[in-house]
Order: sequence, then structure tokens, then C-alpha cells
Amino acid sequence: MEPPGVETGLEFPKNPLLCPICHDYFTEPCILNCYHTFCARCLRGREQDRRLICPFCRQPTMLKDGSTLPPPDSLMRQLIDIANSENPPCSNCDKRDRQNMYYCNTCGIPESFILLYKFYVF
Repeated sequence: MEPPGVETGLEFPKNPLLCPICHDYFTEPCILNCYHTFCARCLRGREQDRRLICPFCRQPTMLKDGSTLPPPDSLMRQLIDIANSENPPCSNCDKRDRQNMYYCNTCGIPESFILLYKFYVF
């Protein structure tokens, strides 16, 4: 029987800025003792007896008194900030691959219209 919060078949994405649980860019990245990083939201609720089991390698991480999450991963946070400044997400759908995106699947607006709108409004 698997301990609570342990994923089976978990694989790390090719992009190191993506969380292996939610497959989205890290939000509030937290680093475990095994040096695997996950989003804080993906780790919430997985603690048991003041420890977290890594969803990837199953190594335990002891949590400090009163904490329900491991410490933040400052380096990953800086890398995400750099990625956001160099390749900002679409303000309508948060996708980042603008060169290959013509039509926003989330908001239903052609990308060329969004770019023209931003150019003339700002």
C-alpha cells in the first residue's frame, strides 16, 4: 500500500520550470530534502506526522514545528521570474508559446487581435 500523497508513475517534465504534479509553471515552489521541487499547492494536505514523503523518490522530509510545507525554493522562484520577464505568459490564457499560438483556446480570441489590442491600448 502506498503512503498518502505518493504518486505512482510520476515523471518529471522536460521543462525544468514545470511542476511534475500539476504540469504547470511552479507557483510558490517548495524544495524537499531530496532536492525535488513541487508547487506549494501540490504539496498541501500531503503532510503526515510532521513530514512529507516526496511524490517522486519517496524520501521523507521533516517539517519544522508549525509548518505544513517545506521551505521555499528561492532559486526556482528566481528562474521563474526570469522566464516570466523574457517570455511573459499571454494575459488572457497564461500560455507562453506565442510564436506557435494563433488562436487562444481559453478565451477564444485570435492571438493577432490580442497583440493589436495591446499595441493600440498601451
